[in-house]
Formats: sequence, C-alpha cells, structure tokens
Amino acid sequence: MPATDPILPATNGVIRRSGCTGADSAAGTGTVSLDVLAARRARSLPPGVRYELKGLAFTLPPVRALPVDLPESSGGDTAELLRLVLGEAMIGRMAAAGFTLGDFELICEDWRRRNGLVDGTARLLPAGGRSGGSR
Repeated sequence: MPATDPILPATNGVIRRSGCTGADSAAGTGTVSLDVLAARRARSLPPGVRYELKGLAFTLPPVRALPVDLPESSGGDTAELLRLVLGEAMIGRMAAAGFTLGDFELICEDWRRRNGLVDGTARLLPAGGRSGGSR
C-alpha cells in the first residue's frame, strides 16, 4: 500500500466518526456540542400530520418535536398531551364541531401509532426526572 491512500484523508492516527469534527469539543474543555446532532435529528423527524374531521382541520407535530416539558405536564397521558398541543381554543372548536370522546380517542390512537408508540408498549417519553422513574 502506498504511503498515502488516495481514498482516505491523511490523519494523525485519530479516526473520527462521520459528522464529528474538532469543533464538537469546545476548546479542549471536554464539552461536547450537540448542536449539529440535534439539528440533524430535527431535520430527520417526519412532518406533522394533518387531520380533518367534521369540517375542522388541524396538524399534529411528531411527538419527538414537542418541548421537553410537555410530556411531564401531561403525566404521560396521550389525551392530556394532545389537549396541551392543540390548546384550549382548538379543543373548544372541536367541541363546537361535534367531536366526541370516541373521535378524540381515535386521534390519540392514530397519533401514537404514527409516532411508534403502540398502546401498552411504551410511554410517550421516558420518565426522566421523575422520582422513581427508570430509563
């Protein structure tokens, strides 16, 4: 093999994973910047899903795009999380349009399924900081 490989760039013996650069560690402090990885993950999320029922249309974002405090605020309950995401104004419009609890349940089930959260197999997100919660 020749001294320099035309396919692989010259290195100082350190091999970096794809997407990682020296900028990932802030000036030798040992701090890893996750900005690039977080931006990449955000771009990889599926688009929101537009639902239409009884003449009313609304879009629900992917669960992984929600603010970190929302699942905790909902206690892990999909219906409560959906209420927080939609907001009370939209919930009022849904009630005025004639939505039933069964309709709301159907939306919750479809939203969970589209986000890979099948009933009985996973909470919305890990318990995180809750006391006694496991990861």
